[in-house]
Amino acid sequence: MNNPNVNETSNKSASQVAIFIYRAPKENHDALVKVNKHSHDFFMKHGILRFEVYNLNAREDMMEFVNLAKTISASENEEVWMEIQSYRDAKHVQEFMKAMEGDRSGDEMYNEFMKLITPGSIVTFGDFGKLGEIS
Repeated sequence: MNNPNVNETSNKSASQVAIFIYRAPKENHDALVKVNKHSHDFFMKHGILRFEVYNLNAREDMMEFVNLAKTISASENEEVWMEIQSYRDAKHVQEFMKAMEGDRSGDEMYNEFMKLITPGSIVTFGDFGKLGEIS
């Protein structure tokens, strides 16, 4: 799993994703971008298919849909971030986790990340499997 060919890996289809949604103070934006760039490189090194990070653009509700910023109680001084980690399948997740074992740079990265986000704000996390009947 270590050091896969990134182009080869990124072209494979993902049937499982892990999604993380969290809040962070706006003043931590640049530092959080830096940590997430490091996370991207770290995860790609250990064989993840894709590691994508998004920032919430708008905070207005749409029709009957409540905006996520309200759902997770984001203040005007906070940004809402979402990470999507993509894997081939559940077996690939286990292979990825095993590949990361013993790499202490992941612990340092995690600790820095936790210092930058709003404490207790990782309110959403989930592993999702692709519905073959639809996709």
